[in-house]
Amino acid sequence: MPEETLRDDTTGLAGLTLQGVSGIRASLTEEGKVPEDLVLGFNSEDPQIKKASVIKIRKILQDTSPSKAVQPVIDTGLVLAIVFLLDSEDTTLQREAAWILTNIASGTTEQTEQVIDAGAIPRLIILSASPNADVAYQAVWALGNVLGDCARLQDRVEEEGGVAALFRLVDRGEPDFEKVQREAVWALFCYVNPWHSRKLSITKIEHVLSCLARYIQETPVNEANMESIEYAVQALDRIHRHDLQRTDFIATGVVPCLVKLLADSSSSITIQKGVLSCLVYVVSGSDHDTDVAVDAGLLPGLLVALETKDGDLCRLALWNASNVAAGSLSQACALLDAGLLKPAVRGLMDDQESARSRSEACWTISNLTDKVSGDAKVAQALIGGHCIEALSAALR
Repeated sequence: MPEETLRDDTTGLAGLTLQGVSGIRASLTEEGKVPEDLVLGFNSEDPQIKKASVIKIRKILQDTSPSKAVQPVIDTGLVLAIVFLLDSEDTTLQREAAWILTNIASGTTEQTEQVIDAGAIPRLIILSASPNADVAYQAVWALGNVLGDCARLQDRVEEEGGVAALFRLVDRGEPDFEKVQREAVWALFCYVNPWHSRKLSITKIEHVLSCLARYIQETPVNEANMESIEYAVQALDRIHRHDLQRTDFIATGVVPCLVKLLADSSSSITIQKGVLSCLVYVVSGSDHDTDVAVDAGLLPGLLVALETKDGDLCRLALWNASNVAAGSLSQACALLDAGLLKPAVRGLMDDQESARSRSEACWTISNLTDKVSGDAKVAQALIGGHCIEALSAALR
């Protein structure tokens, strides 16, 4: 490429060339600042020099921790100009600008607010529907970072229609746009963060619940989708912390899908843990709520989880079992028929198990003893299953 020299003008860019910009290291100076030549290049009227400078600034943010790089980029005074690049017809500039804003929005709340105050949100929402999947993906990532910051900034994204745009993307499901859909699932996971300073309204939560339930129901479990399904399941687990009614959770029809994920050998341990945490919420309700999970095949799924020997997974499986055992007589008998008493006894007698797992195993057996007077089958199972010995061992 021939060397191009900018004309002398008031911006002080005389002599700056594309080759000169390319030779600048994509790193902060020893003083912790963005190299001045990159700032000059960003302000260049030469589109190639401008693009090269934008890419270099993005690389600084990409290769340096946010705690060190975000403020120096803000200090250049370029945030507003970066936001304006989202309006460019050049998809490379759109993506690079969205990438820079994504990294700035991973910083502190005050730094993230700089992105919003510069007018980025409505532009990012528009780009989230871009026909260019790379541009749309980066725009959604930036929105997710803002949604995950704090309730105040989350409200501003909502007011601009950002959350509604994410719903549309999750439901879109078009070929070649799966990665945008997956990123939108992650952004909704950030949105329902229960550690924000306030809980979301039931109406808002119900919209998220319905959207993610559809995604779980319609998305095959494979390597490409694994992470997004993990986020979807974990988001459902977060949702009930916003005071959602179990009946509303169950009404989506997602419980059978969750049980299916639990028993699916393709599911990751993370998915199984998220599923079990959601199902604990279901089976800790009424007998009717528990029946929904049991009828969907929860009990065989608990056996699958217990066979993994993963400590947290076993604890969650036993937690579910103890709640089922505390339910109706028919539910307790179904638990026995599924063969769940044996792993509960084994867990209680194994001093290598965590205290919480052994506690849940103990509760499972204890809750079953409450049914002894109602059914001889339960009494026989407890005696034949060495439950007395297990409970005695736990007291030592």
